[in-house]
Amino acid sequence: MSIRAPGKSKNWRGLAFCLAMILFDPSMISARATGSPDPWIVVPKIVLNERSSATGVYLKPGLVITAAHLTSNWTGDITVRIAGAALPATLVKQGEFEDVDLSLFAVDEQKLPKNVLRIHTQLCQAPPWPGDPVIVVDQAAATQSHIISPEIIPFTFRNKFHTLIADVASTGNSGSGVFDPNKKCVLGIMSRKIMTDGKDIAKYFVPASEIRNFIPIELREQATE
Repeated sequence: MSIRAPGKSKNWRGLAFCLAMILFDPSMISARATGSPDPWIVVPKIVLNERSSATGVYLKPGLVITAAHLTSNWTGDITVRIAGAALPATLVKQGEFEDVDLSLFAVDEQKLPKNVLRIHTQLCQAPPWPGDPVIVVDQAAATQSHIISPEIIPFTFRNKFHTLIADVASTGNSGSGVFDPNKKCVLGIMSRKIMTDGKDIAKYFVPASEIRNFIPIELREQATE
């Protein structure tokens, strides 16, 4: 998905981290940012009727978050494929593309593989700053990028689309997770591209603060602690 806006992209800034291990079957990733080689990201796939699918991010306890526009009007059998397991899933909350572009699913936590239960990736507490490194993760790859300033887009859009990354062509699409490799936390969920004069200049992700508020209050403490 995309919006059109004028602006200029910023130059690449170095990323002071390396990916230590990438395993997509099971879909778990490790980044050596603080010296730990252990997997700390889980990338599930949400599947409808064995036909439509969306990339998501696993959040405890048994929650999976993705972009709302990917799962709008889904009806039928929904399955979450995670770390080699395929589990029935239920829709907890559905957002809207032009409001909060998030949808939340749940699986039976007791049926999750043990290696997933050991993962405790949290939502980031602090907002990102321009120049901060990020990892963008989908089912196919983990790619490097960095935060760019919302000043590249018109003032009227900045309150809504204030969390942006560069490297539009090489990073994951809607539903991909955006992660802070140093603090090892979820910065957000990829939502859309932003264009100017027919050229992609940035990607917007729904930030962790909106994800936190989107999660129903009865699940929020467990999912974000």
